[in-house]
Amino acid sequence: MHASRILALSLTMFGCLVLMLFPVSAIAQTPSAVDTELERVRGNWRVVELVENGQEIPDEQMQYWLPGGGNLEIVDYTILFSDPVGGSKTTREFRIDPTSYPKRITIKNKDTETGKGIYKFDEGKLVVCFSRDVSKVPTEFGAPKDSARALVVMEKYEPNNSATPKGAPRPAPKPVHDNPPDMSQWQSAKPAPPPAVVPGGGVTSRVLTDAEVREMTVGTWRMTDTEGSVDITYNVDGTFQTYRYYQMLQNFQSVFVPTPISSGTWMISNGRLITHVTASSRVGLTNQTLTPAVRSISQTDLILVDNFGRVSRSVRVR
Repeated sequence: MHASRILALSLTMFGCLVLMLFPVSAIAQTPSAVDTELERVRGNWRVVELVENGQEIPDEQMQYWLPGGGNLEIVDYTILFSDPVGGSKTTREFRIDPTSYPKRITIKNKDTETGKGIYKFDEGKLVVCFSRDVSKVPTEFGAPKDSARALVVMEKYEPNNSATPKGAPRPAPKPVHDNPPDMSQWQSAKPAPPPAVVPGGGVTSRVLTDAEVREMTVGTWRMTDTEGSVDITYNVDGTFQTYRYYQMLQNFQSVFVPTPISSGTWMISNGRLITHVTASSRVGLTNQTLTPAVRSISQTDLILVDNFGRVSRSVRVR
């Protein structure tokens, strides 16, 4: 028999032997290391410990500072944070490598990597150490001072289970929703002085109409205070949302998501920026109407004065 025919026959017999010992269905259904690990991380988790740059975040602060009060859900390759203010969900994608040591995780916002880290399971808890500097992957589970890292410890919980584990943060406060007043008919009691705009190039300021101020207000503005910063987005449809970036949570919020605070409706009337809060995680803020006067507005700055004469300055983010 020709040598080539003998080789072909041998390969055929070997292939049949492989199929007999390892059927195709069995090979296809064998879970990979990633699939097995995804099954372990799938479910509802609650943050029970958080260390940022060497500082441990107290439990009572995590309850109000973290999105959803520190509760999140992992489904396949997605981390979901529920917004207790508006009811929407913010997502972040992730990828894991359980074959490396320590096991690795990468957090992504669409196509952009927001953080890289390592993870492990410790007595049923999920421990993640990540860095917002994606060029520096942690090699140990720790978040010392000035490391740009955070160490997060989570444990699973059942959403419908009223029993809360000892030491775990309680669910985020449930906001109160209410129908806002007809903002189109709102008139402020004391008309504010017409706001001025300062165009680029040193051109003399001029008085703006309400319509012009409204058009310039649409977008996202950031105000900085002692706790960090607050972003407020004025949408063109007359709604707004505010998000809080805490200085002590800069790593967590840079990698994942900021904390939603309030939402509602807004309008410009008689030189005032009138906002009506329809939902908020802050006690006492829901159903409140704020009417600060617009002192000045430009493409980069927004200066408001409240009814007590206090001045606030915001800068445009986008």
